[in-house]
Amino acid sequence: MTGAPDAGPADGPAGVPGYRSDLLDALVRVMGLWTGGDLMSTIARRAGVDLDAPAIVVMTVLWRHGPRRPSDVAEHLSTGASNVSKILGRLEARGLVERRPDPDDARASRVHLMPAGVDVARRFVEGGDLLVDELLAGWDVADRHALAGLLRRFEAATEDHLRRS
Repeated sequence: MTGAPDAGPADGPAGVPGYRSDLLDALVRVMGLWTGGDLMSTIARRAGVDLDAPAIVVMTVLWRHGPRRPSDVAEHLSTGASNVSKILGRLEARGLVERRPDPDDARASRVHLMPAGVDVARRFVEGGDLLVDELLAGWDVADRHALAGLLRRFEAATEDHLRRS
């Protein structure tokens, strides 16, 4: 066989340019699916969570990373402060989050999950875990561990690259 072992399709579906690397192409597609509104809404519905995709992302960011300034949430979502402010307003109105003064800067606030928000985030994350179990049904345990280990290794290499950049 000639060429790089990870050489992949030149075009994606319907002639959309693809990546040369099968790995990068697969990662982009999987990330798109898992961060897209359709899959998030499906997981949320199955978990009994009545939130739109942007609100779910905010909840999971706070669940994973703890209290954050609204500007940090906006940066994580790659969106503007006004969009995050609207999302936070909806979540506050439902008693899921609360803005509190930032102990490091009296001019700023941090968004905290309220107990009801913790419950919603937990149910959504558990719903994602259940979906992964469904998707990997039929995979043997060694393959599941290998996939997780390789992805963690790739994540660490990516984080290391970002630290050096």
